[in-house]
Amino acid sequence: MTRDIVLAYLRAIESHDLDLVATLMHPEIEVLEHPNRLNPMGAKYDGAALRAAGERGKALMAKEVYDVRALTVEGDRAVAQILWTGTLVDGRSMSAHICSAIELKDGKIYRQEQYDCFI
Repeated sequence: MTRDIVLAYLRAIESHDLDLVATLMHPEIEVLEHPNRLNPMGAKYDGAALRAAGERGKALMAKEVYDVRALTVEGDRAVAQILWTGTLVDGRSMSAHICSAIELKDGKIYRQEQYDCFI
């Protein structure tokens, strides 16, 4: 179950279907983004902040692909190693190695700790 929910969540983000993403998130969701090249201070997001970030991303990105290289699941927790590639609306591309630790509560994404290494 955890594996399926995490993969559905990543696919929903990838598709820019923000309404579908919202259905997969717990009402008390919290995402911690560690400092990285695009966000040197890191960030902490709740549901509203995630929706706003999703809207910004949807406007900037023509396409995103989350290539899950490994997914380790233990109960309600999963750790995903991902190669992310994105194409901006102007045609430029970006990529990052990502490690994402995700915790579920009541069958929904509850906590996520994100380590993004842009290349």
